[in-house]
Order: sequence, then structure tokens, then C-alpha cells
Amino acid sequence: MLRRVPAIPDCHRGAHTPLATITTPKACYLRAHSTWRVAEETSCGVDGKTKTRATALQLGIAAPTSLALTGTDFCNWVGTDDEKSNAANYIAILALGWSYVFSARLIEMQGQEGAEVVYTEPTTYKDGLDKDDTGTAISVDIGAVDDETARWWAALVAPGQGWKAVISRNDGAAFLSPWSVSIENNYHIFAKRDTGQPRSKLPERKYSPPSSKKAMELLIDFGVLHNLGSQFFAALNATLTFPTHNHYGTAAKLPSPTPGEVPQSPSSPNAIITNLLHVYEEIPYYMSISCNHSVLISSLCGVFWEPCVPCNLVSPWLHPVLNELPNSDYLETVAIICAIRCPRLGALWLGATLSGLAKTVLEFVASGTPPLDPDACAWTGCLQSFMDTAGSGPYCQSPSSETAPRIQRADVWRLLYLPPAVEDDLRYESPPFSPWKPVGTASVEHSVARIKIHLCCSRHQLEYRQWTWHLRDHSILEDDGLKSVADRNSPFCEVSTEGPILNFTTAPLDDHASRAASYEVFRWVTANGEGHPPNEEIYKDGWLCENGTDEHWSSQHKCVASGSHDGLSTLSEVSSTCNGKVVDSTDCTEHIKSKASIATIQDWVDENT
Repeated sequence: MLRRVPAIPDCHRGAHTPLATITTPKACYLRAHSTWRVAEETSCGVDGKTKTRATALQLGIAAPTSLALTGTDFCNWVGTDDEKSNAANYIAILALGWSYVFSARLIEMQGQEGAEVVYTEPTTYKDGLDKDDTGTAISVDIGAVDDETARWWAALVAPGQGWKAVISRNDGAAFLSPWSVSIENNYHIFAKRDTGQPRSKLPERKYSPPSSKKAMELLIDFGVLHNLGSQFFAALNATLTFPTHNHYGTAAKLPSPTPGEVPQSPSSPNAIITNLLHVYEEIPYYMSISCNHSVLISSLCGVFWEPCVPCNLVSPWLHPVLNELPNSDYLETVAIICAIRCPRLGALWLGATLSGLAKTVLEFVASGTPPLDPDACAWTGCLQSFMDTAGSGPYCQSPSSETAPRIQRADVWRLLYLPPAVEDDLRYESPPFSPWKPVGTASVEHSVARIKIHLCCSRHQLEYRQWTWHLRDHSILEDDGLKSVADRNSPFCEVSTEGPILNFTTAPLDDHASRAASYEVFRWVTANGEGHPPNEEIYKDGWLCENGTDEHWSSQHKCVASGSHDGLSTLSEVSSTCNGKVVDSTDCTEHIKSKASIATIQDWVDENT
């Protein structure tokens, strides 16, 4: 998942001043910006020009994220081949541990005035392994540990907040670590250790909370004790979604812990320890993705983007997954589809499903205009928008000597977003807010100057150069991103569309996503200085009416440019390009369904329905 991700800096070890922050009543943010550069050597005047995007990462939150142990997705953890299928499911416990490790590490690196990690009262703790607990009490065996370790576990699983990580204090207000959670009181978790002695109370001695590295070691000991290898990484990705839950005001939900038999001989503990210690060293990179809710939600939504689908066919493309899959274990099925479709983000999708964020993601996807952050493509290496690609072929297209030259609208949008070779009055500072490419072609003759200047150029593309942190003394700290990850091929897995196809039911097709995607991507042009381009009849289409109602957007509106590829409103009369050939939209819908219906998904659905 990690590619050109910057690391949260360590201001206590580095020779730089603390990072600059922006404070609101609900959160504290780090100031930063990304830099993009036109990489190609050209004679048109844009070679080497740059664009910057200001952004902010969540450093602290005013209130912890609510965590309920009521999650139902992946509650029956299968694990890997060397893990028992009926073993304990301690993903929630591990996620609580990860949240502490991330919080303590952040304070060690970025803790400002008044920063601290402290225990709170009361705590829940039991000695001994007797089984007289009843009701909603959940006992978690932490093994034979000393008093100091037992104190940490008691705080970790306590209802509410058993510990607090204060990252900064501003005018009397305390901001907590972004991974701070408050366990709802519906369930009571008890940390139980094997002392070989009768039950006793928690020692009166006051212990200080452990460092992030010590907490990581304690968490590893617990994982090795219960043979939780794969659950560690599932819990890590669930923890990464906590700040995004906080931003959107949604509660995180994880499966209730289900104890299992403690294995006599844990499998491959050395391999588990090596992998987890490597992850610990990369925590500053994971922090950046986790604290940037815009990048994280854009990455999750981006898995549904498909290069060949234009804005007016978004609804039929999304329809099979959003409306035709069996209701039973629906989110688990979607997570598996997303992991197959984009393996690099498969673990993140698993974490989002475990924490309950997947439901929010699917709501965004169904809207047709999901949140979009250009930095997400660079940070994860996964394409998420037509703007993330340069396109192919010459810009200027002349089907015949009798036809006026045309240019793909997707290319028009890409060229408009480039830094201008010559300054003009157009304002395309931000990329389109829709990932779906605009349908059809535009007239070269009526294109603006910043388009015409590139007609004979090779393909241009903005290339991510670096991330820049803003420091409190108004200086900057540049970060080229993680360099240890080798480049890979397409982020989308290559899967065959041959084989069994799911038998979709006849759920009605709702064109809302297509309407919204079309309106948003075309509005980018009309809102940035050009207005309605002359002689472009498509801008009169009912789907693009600024004050359009559902009646305006209904299928009764016919294609404005009859016989062309420019119509939006009537899917049955639209032609579109899929996989390089022009097909009728009904055929394209069937093609879309077949791409979503790979044999692996068919087998999984057959086994679970």
C-alpha cells in the first residue's frame, strides 16, 4: 500500500523546529503541501512548470472516536493456512493495542507543550483464570505477565478511555491523538493473567504507561501467545481508519472478541516478530495515510473507478456491485471483490470493512461523485481518476478529411489543468472533483489557446515530485516519500473475464450516479472561467442544467447531439467506448457486469449463500 508516502517527522530527533499547525474547535492539523511537475521535455513552454496543492493532516482531535464491539463482518476469522479456523478472534483487542502504539509514537515524535500519555481510572482487571464471568463480560487471557504489563492491559481494554494520549494543549483545550478511542460500555472486557495465585486486586503501585516500542513488544507477546499472526495486520488496517471515522463523525465497530484455546506451540513466531518490527519502523508512513482522511477515503473509493467508463455510464458500471450482490455477508463480498480488483489496497479495504467504514465508502461511491484526492494516487500507486493517466494517441483526431478535427474531452480536461504556457484568465487550480472522464469529443477549432498550444505535443502529465511540511518558524521540510517500495505494474489486478457469470436479478437501474458524475465533471469547466464553450451543444443537455430537477434529469431527455457520442441523458441511445471499441450502451452494461463477475467471486458467493 505504501509508495511515495511522506513520513510524519520526528521533531525531537530532527534538527528542525516543530511543525506548523492549524487549530479548529474539533481538531488540530499539520500544514503541508504537495508539489507536482510537468515531467516531459517539450517546446510548448510547460516543461518543468509546477503546481502545488495545499493540504492539512490531522494531528489531534478534541474528542475520541467511539468504538463499539458490535461489528459482524469477518467476525468468524478464517486466517491463514497455518492458523486454526476456530481460533480466537482478537482483532478488536489488537486494534486497541495498535491505537496505543500509534498514539504513543506520535507523542514521542510530535508531542507539543503539555503532551503526555496517562492512565485514567477506573480500570478493569482480574487475576486468575476462573470462568465465573457472566453476561456481557469478556475475559481476555494475557498470559503470565508482571504487574506493570497487567496495568497496561487493564487500561487498554477499560470501558471508555483507560488511557489518554494528549498531543497538544491550546488555550486550555486538550487535543488527543487521532487514534484515541472510547469503548462503549455495552461490553466489559477483563484482562486476565495466569499468576498461579488466587485472584487479587491490581497493585496499588502507580506505573507509567509504556513507550510505543515497549507496547509493541507487549502486543507481539500477546499475538504469539494466541497465534494471531494474520489478525495483527487486519487490526492494523482497521486502526488506520479511526481518524477518518472521527472526521466523519461515525462510530467504529469491530467484532466482539471471541476467546479460543491457547495454542501449545505458536507457529512461526520469529517470522511474525520480524514482520511486525518492520511495520513498527514504518509507522511514521502509515501515520501520514491514516491522518490524511482525504487520501484514505479517496483510495477506498478509487477501487471502483474504471478507465473505460465515462461519466454517463457510471450507474450501470456500479449497479452490479451496489445492487445485485446477495444481502448475506454483503460487505464481506464487496471487500473480497475490492481486494481482487486492487490487491495493493486489499488490506485497507479489509480494515475499512472490519471497522464499519466500508458502509460510508459505498455511500460515497453510489453518489457518483466520491471524495477525490490526487495525492492518493502517488501515495498508494493506485490510479483513481482519469486525471491520473496521460491518455494515449495524438491529441488531435481527424476521422476523415471532410471532418473537422476533434479532441477527446478527457484530454481537454487534462490539458486545462496543466500550468499554462501563457497566462490567461482561466482558473484551473484544482483538478476535477469527479474521477469519471467526460464523455465525447470537443471541437479543436473552438478550443481555448491553452489547449491549442499542445495539439502537436506528445502526451503531457503532471508527476508527483515531493511533499513539503510547513514548520512553525515559517521554514519548510521536504520529503520525497518512501523509497523502499519498488515500482509495480498496473495497480489493478489482471483477471480474466471468462468463466461463470453471476445471475443478476432485475433490480431497476437508477441513473443518479451517472447524472451526478456528469454534472460535476462538466461543471469543472463552466465554473473555472470558460463558461459554456461556444458551439458545444452538450452543455444544453438536461443532465447539465445547473437548476435541473429530477424531471430535467429523467430519461425523457433525448441526446442533444443525435448520432454523436455526446448525449448524456438516455443511456439506451448512448454509444460509449469500452476496451477500445464502440459499443451500444446496453452491450457496455453487459460488459461491465461480466468484468465484475470473475470466477473467484462466483465461487465465494456460491459457498456463502
